[in-house]
Amino acid sequence: MKWDIFCSVVDNFGDIGVTWRLARQLVAEHGLHVRLWVDDVAAFARICPQASPDASEQLQLGVEVRHWHSQWQPVEPADVVIEAFACELPAAYVRAITEGKRRILWLNLEYLSAEDWVSGCHGLPSLQSGGVQKYFFFPGFTESTGGLLREAGLLTQRQDFVANEQARQQFLRSIGVEPIAGARLMSLFTYES
Repeated sequence: MKWDIFCSVVDNFGDIGVTWRLARQLVAEHGLHVRLWVDDVAAFARICPQASPDASEQLQLGVEVRHWHSQWQPVEPADVVIEAFACELPAAYVRAITEGKRRILWLNLEYLSAEDWVSGCHGLPSLQSGGVQKYFFFPGFTESTGGLLREAGLLTQRQDFVANEQARQQFLRSIGVEPIAGARLMSLFTYES
């Protein structure tokens, strides 16, 4: 089964970070063929240092990473298509989906949310031109949402890290943090603004 994931990088690496993580997990844990289409390969290379920021096509950790050029070159759509965070798929690609003979699962991957309304919208279809359905996929924290993106061994890896004082101290020093004995240590993410 082939998958296409489309990512338009907006800001702060969140879009490409989530789609790259999803693509890697689909390949590593499910053995799927994944093409990750990204419009800003330089942003991708910032989170995947072994990647080439100038390559139109490259293979990274089993994921076929393709530059999503503004001048779209037609390709056959995959069996499953993910439009990440409401990016707009190339018109020629959409035509290929709607005019093709194969049934393609088209998902609109939304942002993670804990808001109540997400449960009522997860999985809803949206009729597209040509009679094709696109479905909304909302990650979330309840059973009525798409859940959380988490690698199979992540919790074990975290437990091992927490139990290893030396590994934690080494990691903190590598990012310039010198913990104070007895103090609570927290990690906080924020945008510059």
